[in-house]
Amino acid sequence: MRGNYSLVVFLLFGFGLLEIYCQKQETSGKCRAPDKAPLNLEIIINICQEEIKSALLQEALDILNDGTLEQNTPSYSRSKRDADEDLSNEERRVAGCLLQCVYKKVKAVDETGFPVVDGLMKLYNEGVQDRNYYMATLSAVRHCISIAQQLKQQQPSKSFDDGQTCDLAYEMFECVSEKIEENCGVENKSNN
Repeated sequence: MRGNYSLVVFLLFGFGLLEIYCQKQETSGKCRAPDKAPLNLEIIINICQEEIKSALLQEALDILNDGTLEQNTPSYSRSKRDADEDLSNEERRVAGCLLQCVYKKVKAVDETGFPVVDGLMKLYNEGVQDRNYYMATLSAVRHCISIAQQLKQQQPSKSFDDGQTCDLAYEMFECVSEKIEENCGVENKSNN
């Protein structure tokens, strides 16, 4: 059951990723985002969703086959969440792995899975016509990568493991999205 819940959250997050990317900025903002996601981004997201869905299903099967389902099932019952409630760590990890997959496929990360400015700029600005949006994105990407580099320097091995790259991808997406909104002068709806 836990695997099914994670799968549903994962699929909803994928569709949310497309909505956030395509979200029209309010006319009161300084920037205008693209009206819709490029077709190739939609295709990449769908491919990554399928890859991660398969991995989650395989993990669930492995748990069932090992007979350790009871050990891995949380002992608490999950209450119904409001739409604005934060994701759990597990949900964030799954969403981050989807993002990391997308980042890898569009070459927005280096061989170690660490984000790179050129790749993120290409991803976030594909189809962008507004110079203000482009500059807001550049500022956001540079800011967020500098934060990630500081975190990387605190790692003993100066690198991240697979789970950490998923977490980093999620944090990068959140950071860039928030900074673009801030730089474009778009009010965050949760603050209203």
